[in-house]
Amino acid sequence: MIEFISIVVLTFALALVVLGAVTMWLERGRGRFQGVALTLVGLLVGVGYAFLGSRFSLALFNRLIVRVDLPALMATAFTYTTGVLSGASLAVGLFLWVTGRFRQRVERAAVAFIVVGVLVALAATFIAVVLSTP
Repeated sequence: MIEFISIVVLTFALALVVLGAVTMWLERGRGRFQGVALTLVGLLVGVGYAFLGSRFSLALFNRLIVRVDLPALMATAFTYTTGVLSGASLAVGLFLWVTGRFRQRVERAAVAFIVVGVLVALAATFIAVVLSTP
């Protein structure tokens, strides 16, 4: 059960960071500030949860609060999520192509969302690996 909760919490944090970055990119003025707030909350949640399962938690609390190998768990979660999304995307793309509803041009926002999502996922995985190495 702790593995499921860990995946939910860290995926939630990742989604907040990605959505915050997209909001900062697309919005102006007050909307941009909301994007910054989303990103900071996502980073705070992700880093805080990663801290609870890291060696720094041992130094501060004399025990691991989250007893899960977070880097391995998130690598598995990213692998499964990528596999499911890839398979579903292929099926939806084939359906849209066959029905003639596939657009010829990809929106910049969609491309930016995917690129930012991948970069944040890689950064989150790197941070979790660094924090969990003894």
